Amino acid sequence: MASVIDIKNLSCEFGAVKVLEDVNMTVFTGDRVGVIGDNGSGKTTLLNIVAGRTDDFVYRGQVIVNAGGRIGMLSQRTGEDDRNVSVYDDYISVFAELIRLENEIAELEKSLAEGVEDAEALSGRISKDYELFVAKGGLTYKSRVQGMLAGLGFEGISHLPVKSLSGGQKIRLALGKLLLEAPELLLLDEPTNHLDTESIVFLEESLKNYKGTVLAVSHDRYFLDTVTSKTFLIEAGVGTLYNAPYTKYIPLREQDIEYKKRLYARQQKEIAHINDVISTQRRWGQEHNFVTAEAWQKKLDRMDILDDPSVNANEIAVKFEIAERGGDEVLSVKDLSFGYDAPLFEGLSFDVRRGDRLVITGRNGGGKSTLLKLINGLLTPTGGTIKIGAGITISYYSQDFAELDLSSTPFEETFLAANYDYYNGGGLPKFRGITSCRNALASFGFTGDDVFKSNDLLSGGEKARLALLKLTYKKGNLLLLDEPTNHLDIRTCEVLENAIINFPGTVICVSHDRYFVEKIGAKKLDLDGCSLFGRRISSFATGLDSYAPGGQQGIRKSRSAEAKESYLKVKEDRAAERKLKKRISTLEDSIASLEKELAECEAILSDPSLASDFELIASTYSRQSGLKEQLDALEFDYLEAIEESERRGEV
Repeated sequence: MASVIDIKNLSCEFGAVKVLEDVNMTVFTGDRVGVIGDNGSGKTTLLNIVAGRTDDFVYRGQVIVNAGGRIGMLSQRTGEDDRNVSVYDDYISVFAELIRLENEIAELEKSLAEGVEDAEALSGRISKDYELFVAKGGLTYKSRVQGMLAGLGFEGISHLPVKSLSGGQKIRLALGKLLLEAPELLLLDEPTNHLDTESIVFLEESLKNYKGTVLAVSHDRYFLDTVTSKTFLIEAGVGTLYNAPYTKYIPLREQDIEYKKRLYARQQKEIAHINDVISTQRRWGQEHNFVTAEAWQKKLDRMDILDDPSVNANEIAVKFEIAERGGDEVLSVKDLSFGYDAPLFEGLSFDVRRGDRLVITGRNGGGKSTLLKLINGLLTPTGGTIKIGAGITISYYSQDFAELDLSSTPFEETFLAANYDYYNGGGLPKFRGITSCRNALASFGFTGDDVFKSNDLLSGGEKARLALLKLTYKKGNLLLLDEPTNHLDIRTCEVLENAIINFPGTVICVSHDRYFVEKIGAKKLDLDGCSLFGRRISSFATGLDSYAPGGQQGIRKSRSAEAKESYLKVKEDRAAERKLKKRISTLEDSIASLEKELAECEAILSDPSLASDFELIASTYSRQSGLKEQLDALEFDYLEAIEESERRGEV
């Protein structure tokens, strides 16, 4: 199978910050690779390098792309498009060659009907052009355009100019155009951002039928499971390729971490032993002892010291607490209506009780965020009522980060949020000083001078983390979250999910993140159709049942199958590993025993009261010499066993 992307020893820095370091990866024809990693880990940089978009930075290493020049890339800056062409014309322009052929055939047929040229020659040209037209998809290109417009939500607005669209709509437009162009290599940077669930499912189906190679950066784990077959993790600048989609990658990654922990512990033990040997040899002080000590020191100097895999300095810590329990009746919505020029929804009724996890779904523009604002009192209903239960206090997270002051800094925002009660006399006032706020910021990934950077210079992920940090100080017992996983990397999404699972209050959120919805066990309130008829919703669909065949059961089966697969994969190696481990343990015991005997010899030889016992001294010297030879041989065997263990793990 031919390679489409071949990356060797790729490194890249931005100033003093190292983003990628000696990255190696080969992507073959037809591969579907999901690229994951923390925000700022270099995922977008990797895509830009593969696409040849490197005007703003320099990289080292070799990057070879064999895609016949047909590379399509969806970037997060695509929303800046300000062309005056209509949506439909932009899509139809993809098929300019087919349109030319179609017009040429029409002209030839007209000439044939008018009899202005040789009929036989015209018929031959028409036949040849029509054959080419059909072969290139001429019979279906218009229906493909219509299908793409409908699938991505442009069916009723295809006459609008591109420049009139919102940033999210422009990104969806560019995504559809790439799918119509069908390049040999498709590079996608967060393709599910700004898509509603229906459009995401449409994208997934389109990519399933796509014949080319895909390299996709995404934090949408359900999308990764559906579309990709391999996972490329970028961590601390280093890339690791796993031959599995996201959910199946997780246990492989856990095994990898456990293996690295064992390898690290083994190396630390080996280092400690070598240092003991060096110390002992130098203490004995003979010439051959110094030679032996020097040899062992060289062995230590050549060793590639492993990092401790247990240490993660950038671990995000999110915990939502409540100031008071609140009542069991959290929210009651009755016959709710709201709209601007036209109604968004009408006659909407539902109840929420303490401890519920409720996700609001529906098409983009269907009123999901508006409903959260209505519940939070930021908007006034045009009809119906919203009743907040006794003792219920709200903590609100908006997807546009409206709660952040862009002229402020992360430290100032955090200090004010942390001490709001202190300055405003709410609850039990407790002053939180500079150290407390800096520690909180560090736990959310803000360290050094970053805490004094202007908020308007923060990335989307940094703004999201800062908004979440401020939310932890609110202590409301009802969380209203509007697209909380947007802009977050996968690790932070998982931390947020665990925080919500452990939250003792109630959660109502808007989210297109199906993995997130399934993980927190959320019920579903679908707003689509609320403008057509009134309805009272007293129970909700749960989890992913409405998203895809199999739903939660399918994911559980997948994880169960992966657990079995992982077990079978490592079972064969365990016997050999146990045997090698036993050999190493036996050698360690033998070495310890010899060192004990050598210590006894040393005690005899250094005891002044025995100096006149020449027979004892002579036999002890002889015994000591033999023990040293045995110890050298055993230590050599021990190091060989350690190296074999390392090689076995690397293979």
